Amino acid sequence: MEKSLKDFKSLLANRISGASRVFIIPHINVDFDALGASVGVAEICSHLGKSCCIVMNEQTNTMSVGIRGVYETVLKQYTVLAPEQVILGRKDQDIVVMVDVGKKNLIPDAIREQLPTFSRVVILDHHKEDEQTIQTKDKFVNLTTSSTCEMITRLFKMYGMKPNKWMSNLLLAGIFLDTNKLRKNTNEKTLEIAARLIRCGASIQDVNDLFLEDFEHDRAIQHLIDGTEFISHTIHSVAIIVNSQNPDRIYSQAELAQAADYLLQYKVDASYAIGLVGPDTIGISARTMGGMYIADVMHLFNGGGNEHSAAARVLNTSDVELVKRELLKVISREEFYAVKSTILEQEVENLEKDSEAVGENDFHQPQDGTKQIVKMKICTAAGC
Repeated sequence: MEKSLKDFKSLLANRISGASRVFIIPHINVDFDALGASVGVAEICSHLGKSCCIVMNEQTNTMSVGIRGVYETVLKQYTVLAPEQVILGRKDQDIVVMVDVGKKNLIPDAIREQLPTFSRVVILDHHKEDEQTIQTKDKFVNLTTSSTCEMITRLFKMYGMKPNKWMSNLLLAGIFLDTNKLRKNTNEKTLEIAARLIRCGASIQDVNDLFLEDFEHDRAIQHLIDGTEFISHTIHSVAIIVNSQNPDRIYSQAELAQAADYLLQYKVDASYAIGLVGPDTIGISARTMGGMYIADVMHLFNGGGNEHSAAARVLNTSDVELVKRELLKVISREEFYAVKSTILEQEVENLEKDSEAVGENDFHQPQDGTKQIVKMKICTAAGC
């Protein structure tokens, strides 16, 4: 039986209280949701009287202005270790708490190699599980929750904790990031949590300021958006971004995500941004308001995500046009779209009637959606 968050609250308190130390692990390419959840668990550890470390070692030169400022504050206010430092002074009852991530290939190599040596691995996440998911009974994964920061805020309430203004702003920033500022993947509970954080001191203006960018970063996003194509398939429409004019430019995964998010203001079932994120590594960020099963699409590239945000990385190639062609093959398949219009349903019904009239059925089952379609080494991307 799937755990409720209330059950997980008791489990988490039990695991933290029984640990020698707690190592908090966000995903690589940390974002506001992962960072806010990490700090949130650190505060829960403090509330329970247990020492902890946040484990990360990010390159700040690839971060946006807002996340870099928060990251540098976390480095000053919390105990932060590089992944390679975790092995030093390890104790038998040390545990790992993974936040906003549950997959092996989204954590640092040094941590992945050490996981079997920890007494417990606890996961708090909102992304779809797959073959890369770390196997543990100590987890809470809810795909319908907007963000890990929403879960943390609810846990704070259960523990009788009240976040200060800075913490409230960070948690609200995590929710804003994963909901495109409450424009997607948002329900009544999400709005209640946002209101609670505002009552605790969060400022909408302060949080929006965290998403402001410098000129060069904004120009990079605009260059991406300028390369948008709108692809029509039956009654559906998908936006695909590829910088064909400058395909060798390297972007951060966050820039791809922001570009894909931007296109959701148009009437599309989904948006995809494709670009180089490193030498011979292509990133894909996918976004939807619910009209397409983007996590399933990204799974074909060995990626993943949830109902509204997903991503993947394609390794050992710099050919963005090749990845685009492979993606176009996938999005032409009807089974990846969440809703068929009544017009399309009527057309299908008429075709079926015509087929029956001639005593022949031309309809075929769609291809197996689990088949991997990119014949190159691929891995899931972080921060989807």
